[in-house]
Amino acid sequence: MHADLPPVWPQDTLDCVEAILVLAAQTAGCSGAALAIRTQGQERISLIAQTAPVPDGLNSILDGTLTGTWHATPLPVFSHRLSGWLLTNYCDAPPPRSTLNGLATLLSRELGRAPRSFPDPRVNVTELLTHLTAFDTLLDPAKTWPDLTDTFAALLGSALSADLIVLARMNGELLWASPAPPAQRVQQHWQAQVPWSVQLPAGSISLPVHTNTARGEQVWHAVRLPGSVSWDTVDGMMAAQLGTLIGQIRAYRHQREQVQQLQQYLNLALTTAPLLLWVTDPDGTFQVAEGRGMASLGLRDRQLVGRTIHELFQAVPRALDNAVRAQQGETVSDMITFRDRTFEAWYLPLASARAGSVLGIGYDVTEVLQARQAAERAQLQAETLLSFSRLLDEAEPTHALTCDVLSLLSRMFRGGWAALWTHEPGWFRLQERSGVVPASLRAFQERGLPDGDTFGRALLAGQSVFIGPDRMPGAVRMQGLQAAALLPVTLDTTTGVLILTVYRSEAREWTEFERDLLATAARNLQRFVRRRHMLTELHRAAGTDPLTGVGNRRAFEQALAAALLRGPFTLVSTDLDGLKHVNDSQGHPRGDALLRAFAQALQTAFRAEDQVFRLGGDEFSVIMGSLLEEREVLSRVEGAVAAMREAGFPEAAASAGVADTPRDGMTGATLIQVSDARMYDMKRRRQNAL
Repeated sequence: MHADLPPVWPQDTLDCVEAILVLAAQTAGCSGAALAIRTQGQERISLIAQTAPVPDGLNSILDGTLTGTWHATPLPVFSHRLSGWLLTNYCDAPPPRSTLNGLATLLSRELGRAPRSFPDPRVNVTELLTHLTAFDTLLDPAKTWPDLTDTFAALLGSALSADLIVLARMNGELLWASPAPPAQRVQQHWQAQVPWSVQLPAGSISLPVHTNTARGEQVWHAVRLPGSVSWDTVDGMMAAQLGTLIGQIRAYRHQREQVQQLQQYLNLALTTAPLLLWVTDPDGTFQVAEGRGMASLGLRDRQLVGRTIHELFQAVPRALDNAVRAQQGETVSDMITFRDRTFEAWYLPLASARAGSVLGIGYDVTEVLQARQAAERAQLQAETLLSFSRLLDEAEPTHALTCDVLSLLSRMFRGGWAALWTHEPGWFRLQERSGVVPASLRAFQERGLPDGDTFGRALLAGQSVFIGPDRMPGAVRMQGLQAAALLPVTLDTTTGVLILTVYRSEAREWTEFERDLLATAARNLQRFVRRRHMLTELHRAAGTDPLTGVGNRRAFEQALAAALLRGPFTLVSTDLDGLKHVNDSQGHPRGDALLRAFAQALQTAFRAEDQVFRLGGDEFSVIMGSLLEEREVLSRVEGAVAAMREAGFPEAAASAGVADTPRDGMTGATLIQVSDARMYDMKRRRQNAL
C-alpha cells in the first residue's frame, strides 16, 4: 500500500463514522458533513466519509484558506501519526463551536478505538523498505559501530512510529528525533541542556528495546511525546523483533571482525613464520598448499595443488597414516621429518566441507630442535666436565677414582660400558670396567687384546680411534658391540700406558660432540694421573732415605703411629756395628755401600708385610706386621748379617733389640725405649765377650 493512500478502518467503524456525520449535519444545521484524514509527513488530505460532495482543495484546510460555507474542526488526537478534521457545510450561520467540538470528539474516540490497517507506518511497506536499505550500511565493514548508531536509531524511530529514541544510560543520550515539530522542539531543548539533567516532558511514554551484544545487553527507549497513542502489544512485538535484529547484526559484525582479525593473523603467520597450511579433499588431493614452510622443503606456493598427499608423503608412511585418521574424523598431532626438516604437524577433519576433507598445519621446528639439542649437548658436556673436575679434585685413592670416572662415562653413554686398559709387550690388559657388558664380550676382554692390529698401533702412536658400525668386525657386532671409542690417556714410561675406552650396543656413528667430550675426558684423566703420580713420588721421596731407599725417620714415625692403631706388632731396633771403623779405615764410599747392603739384607730377611727404616747413621728399625717371637726376630737379623758377609762385607756385624705390644708397652716412645735398651744390652755383651 502506498504511503499517500488514506488509512483503512473496518466497515463497522466506517458505518459509525457515517452515522456521526449524519448526526452532525442534522444537529448542526448543516447541509453536509465529512471526515478528512492526513498521515503525518504527507501533504495529501484524504476523505474517509462524507454526506455531501466536498469541493476540491482540501489542503487549504492546513493554511486556513478553506473558502465557501465549509468549516473545518480539528479532531482531538487519536493517533500520534494521524491528523483529522470534521468538515461541515453550513447554510446560514456557522454551527456552535461546542457542538462541532463534541462531534469531533465522538469521531476521534471511534477512530482511535477501532483497529486500523494503515495509519501506523510500521505496516507501510514502501517506507519500511526504504529504511531497510540501511542494512547495507549496517553490514558495511568500513563503518564502525558508533558510526552506525544514528542509522539504527532512525530505523527504530521510523519502524515504531516513535518521536524520540533515547539510549538508556546515566546521561540518557538522545540518539534520534522525529522530524515532526514537537520532537524537534524537544531535541533543541535537549541539546541546550546538560544531558543528564534533562527530563522527558510530562506524559511521555517509552518502550524499551533490548539488544543483546557481545559486550552484554544494551537498552534503547522508543519515546512517544504527550498526546500520542499508547504503546500496544503489536508495538511491543515489533520492538522485541527489532531488538533481536539489532543484536544479531551487532553479533554478526563482531564475528566478522574476529574472522578478519584471525585472517590477518593467519596471513601474517603464513608470511613470517615457517608455517605450512594445506587442505586436501576426500581423495587426498591438495586444494590449498601455501606458507613460508613450503620454501624450506624446496617448494613454491600452490605447487602441490592438484597433486595427492600420497605422492608427496610416499616415503613417510606415518604422515599418510595420520591423514587417513583425520579423514575418518580424528584430530591428530605428530612430529614428522620430511626432506631433512622436522615439522610439528596437526591433521584436522573439516566438518564444514565434504566428508573426508582434511586441514593440515605444519610448523617447521627444525631450527628449534637443533638449538635445543645443541643446548642439551652443551649442558651435558658442562655437567660431565664439572663432574670430572669434582672427581679429580677428590683425595680418594686412584683405583676408586678411576672406577668413578668409568661409571660416569657408562651412565652418560646409556646402553654401553667403559673400561681402562694398561699395556704390556704384545697386549692390552683390562684394569677397570664399569657398565653392563655382554657375557661373551666380558670373557673376551678379560683375556686381553693384542696390540699388533691397526687399532692397537694407532693407540700406541698416540692417536684416538673411533670405530662405527661400518668398521666394527662382524663377529664382534654379533656379540652386541656396535661402536667403540679408544683414546690414549698416558703413554710415557713414568706413569705407564693407560687407554680409555667406551663401548655401546647402539648402531650409530660417534658424533662430533661425543668425540670432543671423550677427548676432553681423556685429557682431564691424563692430568689427574700425572698429578697423582707426581704427588705419590713427592710423598715417597719425603719418607725415603736417599742412601738406602728404605723409609726414613719421618716415615718410621708415621708407620709406628699407624701400627699402634692397627693392633699387636713387634718393633725391632738394630745397629750396624763397626760402621765408624769402616769409614775411617776404608773410606765413606765403603761405609755407604755397607749401609745399602745392610738395608737390602734386612728387607730380604724379613717378610713382605714388615717395614724397614733407617733412622740415621747406623741405626735401623723394623716394624713387623704381626707379633713374632724374639728368637725368630733375632735369627732374621743374624741371617741379614750373614748375607752381607757373603756379599763381600766380612767385617759386617749387627746388634738388635725387640719389643712387643701390648706386653712391653702401648706407646711408641715406650716401645722404642724398650727395644733400644735390649739392643744396647746385646751390644755390651758382645763387646764384653771380645
